[in-house]
Formats: sequence, structure tokens, C-alpha cells
Amino acid sequence: MNIKNVAMLALGMLLTQLSFAQGEFRVGLKGQANFSWLGGTNKTLENDGVKFGFAYGIMGDYYFKDNYGLSGEILLSTVKSQFNLNAPQAFTKLASDDTLASLNYEYTIQYLELPISMKFRTNEIGNVTYWSNFGFSPGFALSARTSISGDFSQAVINADPTDYKVNDGEGDEFTVSGFDDKVFLFRLPLIIGGGIEYKMAGSTSLQAGVRYANTFTDVFVKDKTVDAKNNYFAISVGVLF
Repeated sequence: MNIKNVAMLALGMLLTQLSFAQGEFRVGLKGQANFSWLGGTNKTLENDGVKFGFAYGIMGDYYFKDNYGLSGEILLSTVKSQFNLNAPQAFTKLASDDTLASLNYEYTIQYLELPISMKFRTNEIGNVTYWSNFGFSPGFALSARTSISGDFSQAVINADPTDYKVNDGEGDEFTVSGFDDKVFLFRLPLIIGGGIEYKMAGSTSLQAGVRYANTFTDVFVKDKTVDAKNNYFAISVGVLF
């Protein structure tokens, strides 16, 4: 059983237990737009703008008191980032070795995210309540694709990627676009956010919110040059039943 199936089973069991607990329990669907960027620990890695991604999944709120409770989600998230690596990269095992002063990388990583947070809400004002939440969003990388641009020589572009590597010490195979990169499996951001909930009919309501995710874990596995963390700001909409 893979990580995705285990996580979905665990969350399903948790939601089932909460549904039988005393208190107010609600479940719903959620969609989210992510605006993400990569932050490095030194000038070797320079962020190159904000990238757009998305997420979707299910959410559940359990209020054990009128104004505060627990919120849990299971999301499939696509987090993108683009940066310049300002460090010489040597392409070895060619007829004549090539070295570039810098390269531009664009990452697309899909995560299974399992946000869990404390949620606080106001009393209902008309048909509207206001809420905020604070917690963590552990995630597991399901796939990672990378495109690289730079002033490549024709020898680098034409070469079979199994014939040479970038900086032998790291041991990564290289292609100019669309290669599978080795990223750290686990991602742990601190999340903080807030929003509004509009009561539509009965127990059904429309929810909109914003979230900031500040990551503690390094994206890369083998790169010893620099640590990097992919953070994002998100805007979400959803329906609770």
C-alpha cells in the first residue's frame, strides 16, 4: 500500500471517529490556488518569481466548543517554483567538459498534504461567521519534474543523459527538460490563515479563505551547495455540509 492510500485510509478513519464524537462535525470539498516561491539560505540560489499551482481535496471541521475546534484536510497539491542557481555547474564525461556559471531551474512537485490545525470562529453575524486557523501541513512528495534553461553548448543538448552527469559528487542524471529529480520525500510547513463562511441553507455553507505556508524542511536531497524551502500563499474556496 503506497503513502497516498495509507494517508487516505488514516484520514477516513479519523473523520469517522469524529463523526461519532460529541460536538459539531462537518465535512466538505475544497479547491485552492497556490502562489509559491523558493527561498534559499544564501545567494547561490536566487528566487526567480512567484509560480502558480493548485490543490484540491476534502476537509473536515470538528468543533468541540462553540467557537473553536480542529480542522483536518487531505489535499493533492501542485507546488511550483523557479530559481537561478548561481554556482558553476560542470558537465563531465563529454568529449570536452563544459561549465556554466548559472542555470535557471523550474520545479513542479506534487504533494499529498495532510493539514491539521486549530480553528477559531466568531459567532454568526447575519449569515456570516469569520474564522482563523493555525497548525501544520505535513506533506509527502508524489512526483517531481524539472526543466532547466541556460546557455548550453550543442554538445550538452545533444548528449545522452546517461553518458554524463552534472557535478559527479551529486550523481544526478541530467536532461534539459522534463527529468525526474530527487527531492526530499517529506515536507513540513507551518500554516496560518483565515476567512469567512456564508450560511446558504440548512447546514450547507460556502467557505473562502487565505493561507500562508512557511516550510521548515529542505526541498533537495543531495545538493550540498544550498538549502531551499518552497513556501506558498494560497486562496481557497469550498463547500461544507
